[in-house]
Amino acid sequence: MNDNEDEVTVTITLSRKAYEKAERQAKDPRGPMGELAGFVPVTDYIERIVEVALED
Repeated sequence: MNDNEDEVTVTITLSRKAYEKAERQAKDPRGPMGELAGFVPVTDYIERIVEVALED
């Protein structure tokens, strides 16, 4: 666990196809990142997708 008790660190494994799709989405200005497209690392983008998908 992280020092922050509200966070848990996990490791996930993605297929190359899924990673490359996330990479394209992170760079697409018409996609979910909007104006931030291309400025956010793909790993941060994937982390955010997982967080949104699992939020209450």
